[in-house]
Amino acid sequence: MPSERRVRVEPVAWLTGLIPLVTVNLCYLITAAQTQVPWCFPYGEGCTSISAAARHEPAGHLFKAVLLPYSGLLMFHWWLTAEWLRGFAPAQPRRRRAMVGLAVTGALFLILYATFLGVDGPTYQWLRRYGVSVYFSFTVLAQILLTSFLVKDPRLPARLRYGKLSVCAALLLLGLLSVPLQHFVADRDAALNAVEWSYALLMVSFFPLTGWAWRHTGFHLGIHVAIPSRTDRKTR
Repeated sequence: MPSERRVRVEPVAWLTGLIPLVTVNLCYLITAAQTQVPWCFPYGEGCTSISAAARHEPAGHLFKAVLLPYSGLLMFHWWLTAEWLRGFAPAQPRRRRAMVGLAVTGALFLILYATFLGVDGPTYQWLRRYGVSVYFSFTVLAQILLTSFLVKDPRLPARLRYGKLSVCAALLLLGLLSVPLQHFVADRDAALNAVEWSYALLMVSFFPLTGWAWRHTGFHLGIHVAIPSRTDRKTR
């Protein structure tokens, strides 16, 4: 007799947001404790970049050990999101495929960035710079596409919809703000570092909101389990 077991998937979304947040901040605390970077509140003071906080050992080992497998979790999260949209908002499949393509590309470039973090040489520096840039920009573009599916849908709570919209708006504002900061601020590096930390915080805070949407709509994975009948047991 076939039986279906329902597996809740919203923990995947929560972990997709929580894992990088905890890892990056822990790497900063370890690196600052080793006096390899200054002590400060990086989200406001920008005394160091995320890369500098995760580049030095021993924090670099932790960063790679977590973020490389995390990239697989990130891709799994976006696959679940696409499957959820297939049933919840089946219209515009091209936009859904574009969302997944952007998200998966971003995750692959996260692997590129994490792999070469801490490796010396101009070529590796170029790979890291473009790896992190594509990861951030493509992931946010995928989040904006997902929000466009949901923002006017009354089946979801207004706080959830406008929460996602607010996160996307803040990300776009920070991205635009980084342009004048490069030219009109005295301590350019500190200002850009603070923007980077805040940008990363906002980006990962988007994922738990997706988990909320999954839970609200009852989205789950169904695992079919074949349970042998009594006759089958006797035959064996």
